[in-house]
Amino acid sequence: MLSGRLISVLVALLFCVLSSAQNRVAADVEIKSMMDGKVTTVTKRVFCQAGGRVVTVFNYPARSVTVSNLNGELTVYSPASNEVYSARGDDYSTRDELLYLFLSGRSSDLGLSAFGYALESSVPEEDGIVKRTFRTTRKGDVPVVIVVLKDFLPIYTEYRDLAGRVLSKSYFSGYDYSSRFVFPSRVTAIDYVKDGKDSTVTRTLYSNVAVGSQEPEFDFKVPSGARPTKNPLLK
Repeated sequence: MLSGRLISVLVALLFCVLSSAQNRVAADVEIKSMMDGKVTTVTKRVFCQAGGRVVTVFNYPARSVTVSNLNGELTVYSPASNEVYSARGDDYSTRDELLYLFLSGRSSDLGLSAFGYALESSVPEEDGIVKRTFRTTRKGDVPVVIVVLKDFLPIYTEYRDLAGRVLSKSYFSGYDYSSRFVFPSRVTAIDYVKDGKDSTVTRTLYSNVAVGSQEPEFDFKVPSGARPTKNPLLK
């Protein structure tokens, strides 16, 4: 017999698949990164549409607005200077934006298939846990990624090189199973540097998640009088 929590997850995933074409979700995001005893903080509100268009309003440390999409087209607008910067590249694609992955029903592989990863194995374990291993041979990408699911939702990911060394790992927690949009409120990522001796720890907190929101920022457009600049406005 399915547990109540598992039924809630299945209903929420079905909702995302059936409603993605007309759905929107917004969330406040706080990111704290720590390395060498120093902590940096970024706060923003993210407005994500099922088609992959993402508007991000940065509040701290500086006010700016970015608009990006699945094609890697990026626009950055600074209200203070009324300047706009535009760029395009795979690094700017919203394909790996977490809100987009859950909104589009792609949380089971966290969008890895869209980046050319192939499922190598899927091993069921106890308590509804499934360990999935993905591989790619594309140059420049981490060759091995492990995604651990519990009740169809990601709770852990691990990136490894071909020698089996862990390059980074992330923990997903704080799921609200009573919501129609089941989403982790906390993501803790650990990135290893300097041959694994040091690491950067990043904690991302999501709050005030609004499904089907009609906030005007979803339709943000750069003012027509903004001055183009060749200098990136995001540091």
